[in-house]
Amino acid sequence: MTTARGGYSGLRVIDLSQVIAGPFCTRLLSDLGADVIRIESAAGDIMRRLPIAYDTDLSTAFTQYNAGKRSVGVNLKDPAGIELVLRLAEQADLVVENFRPGTLARLGLGWDALHARNPRLVLCSIGLFGSVGPYAHLSGHGMVAEAYSGLMSLTGDDGGPYTHFGTPLADVNAGVHAVAAIGAALFQREATGAGSHVDISSFDALFAMIDQAVAQAVYTNGDRDYGRYGSKHPQTVPSGVLTAGNGEAVTFSAVGDAAWGILAQTMGHPELARDPAYADIESRIANRARLYRLIDEWAAGCESADDLVGRLTAAGLPAARIRSVAENISDPHLIARGTLAPVDYGDGSRRLVQSAPYVISGAAPGPQGPPPHIGQHTDEVLSELLGLTADELARLYAAGTIHSTQGAAAR
Repeated sequence: MTTARGGYSGLRVIDLSQVIAGPFCTRLLSDLGADVIRIESAAGDIMRRLPIAYDTDLSTAFTQYNAGKRSVGVNLKDPAGIELVLRLAEQADLVVENFRPGTLARLGLGWDALHARNPRLVLCSIGLFGSVGPYAHLSGHGMVAEAYSGLMSLTGDDGGPYTHFGTPLADVNAGVHAVAAIGAALFQREATGAGSHVDISSFDALFAMIDQAVAQAVYTNGDRDYGRYGSKHPQTVPSGVLTAGNGEAVTFSAVGDAAWGILAQTMGHPELARDPAYADIESRIANRARLYRLIDEWAAGCESADDLVGRLTAAGLPAARIRSVAENISDPHLIARGTLAPVDYGDGSRRLVQSAPYVISGAAPGPQGPPPHIGQHTDEVLSELLGLTADELARLYAAGTIHSTQGAAAR
């Protein structure tokens, strides 16, 4: 039997976050079945105005992180608006926020206030450096986390400029870690009956995912540094990016003595595997520049990426042509697994959007609907959860406490 969504069906989430890290976290929860209620100002999330716009307050950037959520327009500068959010929190399981540390408490929505109104509530705070620690007062975006974590020092080629990643890695990585920590907090609540405050730092999350370099620095007191990864891996030699004769790029790996021997055989030079300069991993690392030149020369003799990949995979070595993102928007594998899922936009159109990359037996994770307009569900949520009447909603609209592009104010 398959449920409508994932294991979080019935979970109610109040989303006070904006931009990427928090909204990505709550988007994943929504795809897993949670009812995510976004609290938005009249201006809305800045992501609504980033390219490419396709409606009055909707954009491709906003859609990616907010499809399937409900939006309630609340003025958080109005004490009455704060009270509405507290009342919604009483009906919720989880609040997610990514304000600067201390901001939520100053608004009257901090952990103490929320816990007092709903002791079972879980609060998840996502920030650059978290809510506690010597750096908690510092501000910035994901690129700051990339720089602080040391991960940026590993990117790019030795001698070249440092580079950012091709995606907001710090933010999305923090969002994924937040989902995992929220699951642990909810499981803990089942045992204790009490909610907890989850504090996620994108700096922490990036540092935690660094492979090899951290442990090597610890065990060698920082004396052993293999350099930047670039297009040729400095440690798992040989692996990286190759270029075929027609200029197409391929990624490959031949890690370990046995795999290296297979690659040498495939190149037509089995003697290289016995050469003392390349016979073991330490020698291959020490002589990697020369070894990579030999492999590059061989790859350039292959007609195309398909030719090069064919030779490598026929020998049992992992390899693939480097694809563009545009190629993947119709990829049958991503569609079959639900990582690209269709959404009905209500105007007769259906578009594929990214979805939670989870396949779970007995469940069908995926977007619950299109992204909301600013305050689109204000009337619906406040009447459904708080029992507000039409007259009460009208008074709140008139006072500027709530707003909507679709509700009473628009009518």
